[in-house]
Amino acid sequence: MIGLIIIGILLVALGVYLAVFQRAKSANVALEMQVQPTKTFEEVKEALEAMQEYNPAYRELVEVKGYAASSEAVKTPYTNRQVAFYTAETVQVSETTEEYRDSDGNRRMRTTKHEDKLSEEESSAELILKDNAGNEIVIETRGIASKLDLVKTHDMLETQNNQNPAYLNDPFRIYRKFNPPSYGTGHRILGYKRIEKTFPLNGPLYVLGEAYMVANRIYIGPPKDKKQPFIVTTKSEEQMLKETQSSQTTSTVVGIICAVLGLVLTIVGFTKK
Repeated sequence: MIGLIIIGILLVALGVYLAVFQRAKSANVALEMQVQPTKTFEEVKEALEAMQEYNPAYRELVEVKGYAASSEAVKTPYTNRQVAFYTAETVQVSETTEEYRDSDGNRRMRTTKHEDKLSEEESSAELILKDNAGNEIVIETRGIASKLDLVKTHDMLETQNNQNPAYLNDPFRIYRKFNPPSYGTGHRILGYKRIEKTFPLNGPLYVLGEAYMVANRIYIGPPKDKKQPFIVTTKSEEQMLKETQSSQTTSTVVGIICAVLGLVLTIVGFTKK
């Protein structure tokens, strides 16, 4: 019954994490969104400039809204659409069919599907947030694209893994290639899934992050304090608040269920020893 006890303890730990820590994280995001006033670009600039003389490395958590742009023309690799920012990946979809023996010793066949990433890439141009007056703020993206709430705008399975040679030779793109594992006999490739996630050009953006100034340019990136949120999304502030509040409820309910189930399994495990 040691197995039941271990599973029970793990479920209790998971329940506490969800109901306490994960809920607290979502609550902190919602709180920061509610207490942070939306600032104009001019207000952000004035606040940062006022601190430059005393602390050139000064950073401040700000909430700003505007429109997505880029420092140069950006086109997606698969659909060739002009956007403000993109990430893209190619995933090899395949399956392996193999023979095995079941618990009764009978021979059976089973097929296992695999999805292995072949490449991933992202915009090399700066993501720019603009306001109606044409003022600009640079949004950090290098190395943190996974933190951006991008919109999936393309997801298609193709039979051939075709690439544009001219694009592959572009030295300015941020591109990473991966080697898929070898599955041996009974393996066949079904196709290649191409996925693009983007911020549409001139589309609305809501940004909550830490602003700072370098060479008279304003940047916003993830806060140095990891407990503070970093949000870059096409969703409105109202939508984000609803999502975080829903996340709090889900974390609490699932956490309580896991904790109760884990406690029951632990008690059963001890009583049957």
